[in-house]
Amino acid sequence: MRLHSPELLWQWSRDLQHRGWRLPARVVKTLNFFLHKCLLPAEAEVGEGLILEHYALGIVMHPQVRIGKGCRIYHHVTLAAETWIGSPHFITLEDDVTIGAHSIVVARPNTPLTIGKKSVLGAGSVLTKSIPPFEIWAGNPARKIGDVEQSS
Repeated sequence: MRLHSPELLWQWSRDLQHRGWRLPARVVKTLNFFLHKCLLPAEAEVGEGLILEHYALGIVMHPQVRIGKGCRIYHHVTLAAETWIGSPHFITLEDDVTIGAHSIVVARPNTPLTIGKKSVLGAGSVLTKSIPPFEIWAGNPARKIGDVEQSS
């Protein structure tokens, strides 16, 4: 991983935030924005193995986001929760979720939204409701177009 990769800078920002060092966390978040044109909040919860494709270019997410292990998010994705920071409502990406480029995920006001394990949201989609595990969704508005093959 490059020293200035968006994932590494985001990890530093989250570590500083968890240690109570909010100002340095914001400085690193701002540096990430200037280098990669992405808004990745220190408050977000992120599992191991996250891949932000194309240097996270244009990715914007709300602090009320939880991302599981092994997820992949392509460029120009927006994860927008219509709730306050610290609320019980989150946008949750379970393990091994893929979100295609230029997709928009908007949770309804003060409502959680979950993208289930190993699900895929196609490029250019607009999603406003939860996706069950192992499903492929695409379009505007996003709808189910297939299933992800489950390995035994």
